[in-house]
Amino acid sequence: MSVEEKLKEIIACLSEGLVDAGKFDRGNASAGVRTRKNAQCCVVKLKELRKLVSDVKRERAKGK
Repeated sequence: MSVEEKLKEIIACLSEGLVDAGKFDRGNASAGVRTRKNAQCCVVKLKELRKLVSDVKRERAKGK
């Protein structure tokens, strides 16, 4: 998976969380749980993206 594709996946994940975040703001406690779960999922995906970028940079440096 490319870096751009991974970032698009993260953006989609965040966009999906907007619905539940709005529900939570209006007082729905269950939506808060889903929002936190979604946020944690995004954190994991961001860490994977960070590792992917580092790995690609390392590989490119070896090729020089």
